[in-house]
Amino acid sequence: MFSKTDHAYETLRRQILDGTLKPGERLRLSHIAAELGLSEMPVREALRLLHKDGLVLLNLHRSAEVATLSFQTAWEIEEVRLHLEAFACATAAPYHDAVSIAEMRELIAELKLDPDHPVAIARRNRAFHTLVMSRAPNAFLRSHVEELWDRTWQYSSASFFDFMPDRKPVLPIENTRIADLIEARDQKGLEAYLAERLDGIRMAWSRAVRRARAGAPSAAPADA
Repeated sequence: MFSKTDHAYETLRRQILDGTLKPGERLRLSHIAAELGLSEMPVREALRLLHKDGLVLLNLHRSAEVATLSFQTAWEIEEVRLHLEAFACATAAPYHDAVSIAEMRELIAELKLDPDHPVAIARRNRAFHTLVMSRAPNAFLRSHVEELWDRTWQYSSASFFDFMPDRKPVLPIENTRIADLIEARDQKGLEAYLAERLDGIRMAWSRAVRRARAGAPSAAPADA
């Protein structure tokens, strides 16, 4: 059944996540309603839903704008997501088979393409981890990880890899190790490696912050 609110929500959400609507951009209720061929009521409700998702800020006097995250806040959300994602990937591991493992390896091969394009790298890395956790039995966990990823996607899809360039070349190595451990049915080894990977990402963040504070070329935004 067609829902006007769902249509407005999905359209605006897609435009925010793909960058059509930029962080800080004002969202005019009447303009959006006219573009979508809807009344203002479903658009207003869609904006409320996007506000709950953390993608839109609602201001006084009925105005709204695309949310803008500080770099530090984006990292804090990412850190929580990484913890939950590791758990989801670990619980999904026993349910993978030869077909899904072959798909993982195809995504790893794609990850090696365009190594100097951080957005492409981020998209392919997300596709890999989404596939790995896709067989986690807890649907709420999977959806929550995706929601947290979406909340930082506009900001983090490129910025984190620009800020932490030493992460880019290790991604295919990490993902290959994850696929190997899943294929080997080494559950304890996988859980230990995912914890080790998280520690490595934290260390990369700390190194990047130190570089930024020292005025190195790979500097963070001012709020890092």
